[in-house]
Formats: sequence, structure tokens, C-alpha cells
Amino acid sequence: MDSLLQLLFPTSCLICERSGQNLCQGCDLKIIRNSLSFMVESTKVHSAAFYGDELARVILLAKEKNNLAARNFLAELVVHSFMQATREKEGSLTILLIPIPSRSVANRKRGFRHSHLLAKTVASQIERHSSHQVTVRELLKVNRRTADQSGLNRAQRDENLSGAYSIQGSFQSNGALKAVEKVFLIDDLVTSGISIREGLRALKEAGIAPFGALTAGISPRVFPNTIGD
Repeated sequence: MDSLLQLLFPTSCLICERSGQNLCQGCDLKIIRNSLSFMVESTKVHSAAFYGDELARVILLAKEKNNLAARNFLAELVVHSFMQATREKEGSLTILLIPIPSRSVANRKRGFRHSHLLAKTVASQIERHSSHQVTVRELLKVNRRTADQSGLNRAQRDENLSGAYSIQGSFQSNGALKAVEKVFLIDDLVTSGISIREGLRALKEAGIAPFGALTAGISPRVFPNTIGD
């Protein structure tokens, strides 16, 4: 069956576009895996790969082109981060994943919500390979106009996102998370840690204390620095 599907719908490498598989061996080896964790204020952030040209290509395909294979690959990296964060736990956990929000203008332009789709894919993969029960809720929203972070330096990123996230809708933390054992923030990439920090601030002000944050990639410039108080 796999051979027939390959004949009818041939795949190609997400990075070099060579035919044969979603990620060829050569490109896969260029994505440097890690099992890094570091602190953003008092919360541990886990990452699974260093950000470079190859991972940037995969993120772009998932984020801007809604490429399913690219999103699945990013989800696999985030699941690796999840396993790192929960490795001391056995049995079944009740997990809540909260994606870092994107700007409304970006969501409208793309026609989909990348962070939400990534979190849903992560949830599906975790449940497929474990006994954990995983829910995704878009509790965070961008509450004012912000600039695209990609062209900003660290100080500008900090100013751009300061106070920019808040809780979505009429959510009240009192009793709503009673059955949840672990809450995680989800993002595809950490470039400065500021988006994670802002998400943590908004959640903690609403009475939600995430156990950690999970990402697919991390800029080598971030680690091992602590993003802090």
C-alpha cells in the first residue's frame, strides 16, 4: 500500500525537495537535536532542536503554507520536549496544552491558526503513544495591535509584547482546571523567550500556573541564558 501511495502521491523532502520522503537523511542530519531546558522566570522551557536554516524551512512551510508533513515534524519535536518534561512521571496524566497566540491579522492572512493546529497535532501524537489525556484550549489572545516580531531586536520585542496577551473570552480559572494535572504552553520556536514570558504572565495573572513550556526549536543565542525577572 505504501508503495502504491508513493507512486500516486510522491513525496519530496521538505527542505531540499528531493523525491522519496518527507525529510531525507541528509537534511534530517542537519537538524541538530537536543534535550535542552532553561528557565523563563520561574517556569522551565523545554526544547528539542536548535534553530537553523533547515528547521527554519520546516517552520515556514507549516506556519505560512499549512504543510501537514511539516506540522507533523514540528509536533514530533514538541512531543520530544513533552517527554523530557514528564520523564519522571509514569502512568496517565491529564494534560492541558495552551498555544502561544498569533496576531489576528496573521491568522486572517494565512487562513488558519498555526499555533492551534500545531498544539492539536501534538495532543494527538501524545495520546497515540501514551495513556495521557490531552486537551487543547486557546486561552490566550493578542489584545492589541503588535508588530511582526521577526524584524525586531530583543528590546523592541520586549516592548512590542509587553502586556499584549490576555485571557480569551469569559474564562474563569476558579474550578475550570480542577481535573488538569499538568498545564503546558506550546510554541514552535523560542528566539528570545519573550513570547513565552508574556504568555506566562497573562496565565499567572488569571490564576493559572503552567508546569512548563514546550517548543520544537530554540535559537542557539537563547541557551543557556535565563530569561528573567
